[in-house]
Amino acid sequence: MSDREPTSSELSPLRDDDGRSIVGASLVDRMCVIAEAVFANEEGPPPKQRVDWLGLELEDYLARSGGRTRFVLWLSVLVIWILAPLLAGRLTSLARMRHSERVYALGHMESGFAGAPVLAVKALLCVLYYEHPDAAREIGFDGLCLTDAQARKLTP
Repeated sequence: MSDREPTSSELSPLRDDDGRSIVGASLVDRMCVIAEAVFANEEGPPPKQRVDWLGLELEDYLARSGGRTRFVLWLSVLVIWILAPLLAGRLTSLARMRHSERVYALGHMESGFAGAPVLAVKALLCVLYYEHPDAAREIGFDGLCLTDAQARKLTP
């Protein structure tokens, strides 16, 4: 893991032969809106540069993952996009909700009967988000494997 933060200009998602994106922009945009809520802390959403970086990583991952995976993820995001605001008592889209409302709506949906799509989207977002060196550092990940001695300290 490098100590240098990757920049959006260094990332180049897989494209088709004509240079066009393989993944629909609305899917990536909606997932980034969800990510802003998922990775929020007391100070608010993650930095815009990190969300932009995540968007490019998502586009590249989804371009390489195949049509069936993109469809299932698109369907999960669509369900979240429609149900999360409704279950939180709002008649608007996630993108139009205030950040704090979006965090509440996703948490409320995840803990309810329709939590599976949120869990699926969060799982993918987490895998990619924590590849960013700053995000990994924030949770104390140093890029090294856990040794037996460290593991013993963690177990009660």
